[in-house]
Order: sequence, then C-alpha cells, then structure tokens
Amino acid sequence: MKQAMKRACKRTCAYIFGSVLLLSCLLFSGCQPSDSSGESESGILEEIRTAPVVKLEFAEQPDNEPIFADNAGTTTSLADMRIIPADEAFTQEWIYRFTYNPQEKVINGHEIIVLFGASSLEIGGVTYVPEEGVSYDSILEWAEGVYKHYSS
Repeated sequence: MKQAMKRACKRTCAYIFGSVLLLSCLLFSGCQPSDSSGESESGILEEIRTAPVVKLEFAEQPDNEPIFADNAGTTTSLADMRIIPADEAFTQEWIYRFTYNPQEKVINGHEIIVLFGASSLEIGGVTYVPEEGVSYDSILEWAEGVYKHYSS
C-alpha cells in the first residue's frame, strides 16, 4: 500500500511539475515583443543568405533570359551589405533584379525580389540605402559582378 501511494505521489508531482513548466513556457512565449521592423529586416536578410537558388536578371540583357544560380556558392551575400531601410519609395527603373527562392526552382518557397536601382535598392517592397560611409556604387558593383560571374 505504501509503495502504491509513493508511486501515486511521484506521478502527481511529475504532472504538477510538467504543468508548471508548460504554463511557464506559454506565458513567456506570449510576452515576446511583436515582430518589429528590425526583426523582420534581419529575417528577410537571413532568408536571402540561406536561399538555395537565386534568379539573376539584367534590364539591358537583350534576350531577357534569366540566369539561375546556386546561392550557396557566393562568398559575399547581399545580407552582408551594410544597408538600412529608407522612408522613401523605390521609384527607379531596376538595373538588376535578383529573385531569391524563385518559384520556378523552389517549390513553396518564400520568393524575395531585390531590385537594384541607380541610387537605392528594394527588398521585398522596402527601399534600402547604404549606411553612412558606404558607397551605393560598391553595392551596385557587387550586383554587377555577381551577374557577370554567372552569365559568362
């Protein structure tokens, strides 16, 4: 009889401990801040970094034939660029368009379109500019280099 009571007591304690642990997890997960622009910003850049495929397009390419490239092979990623969101809308014509996780190659992937204009870029509908002290020309040269590398 004492053995049965000890087992029942241990089982009850385990249920109580498990319940307290579960409630604590639920409580603390509900206290997390909502998705701020900084978190979504770093999230989209991380998605770009980890995208398996990128579709590269150049506006001045006569045949408009896109190039599909293995994104894992690039040493420097767009996600490594020192860029920040800007308040103004992206109204420029694009020079290069990089599509990460393109629908043609990544089934059920989250397609992210990056447009490189003459003075800024757009990532997923948000305009970005270089941080202070960073030349946008260097970012545009990087895009040009990536396109030329895979187009040759």
